[in-house]
Amino acid sequence: MRPLKSILPRLRERRRSPRYACAGPIDFRIQGWYLRRGRILNLCLDGCLIEPQLNTGYLIDDQLDLRFEVNGQPFRAQCVVRRIESTGLLGVEILHLSDRNRRHLRELIAELATLSPPIGEHL
Repeated sequence: MRPLKSILPRLRERRRSPRYACAGPIDFRIQGWYLRRGRILNLCLDGCLIEPQLNTGYLIDDQLDLRFEVNGQPFRAQCVVRRIESTGLLGVEILHLSDRNRRHLRELIAELATLSPPIGEHL
C-alpha cells in the first residue's frame, strides 16, 4: 500500500487552470428553459462553482446558459454541469465564451490572483 503523501499531489487539483474565490450574483437557464438564480463562489478560466438558490432539479451534463457578474463585470457563458456536491453546489465547465468575455475573464482572473492564492494550493 502506498503512503497517503504519494497520492495527495495527484488528488489536489485536476483543473487545467487555477481557481480563485470570488462572489457575485448569477442567473442561469437549464437546457434553455428554467431560469434559476444563485451566486458564484469561485472561478477559473475553464469553469466555476455555483451555489444555486434552489438545490434540486440538476443533473450531470445539464447545459446551462450562465449570466453572472464578478467585481462589477458582467459575463455570459455556455456551460455544462460536471459535478453536483451533496450540499447542492454545482461545478460547471465553460464550453463557450465570446472572445471579448474570454479576454475579460483572463483580466478578472489576473486581478483575483493578486488578491489571494489559488484555491487548493494550501493542501
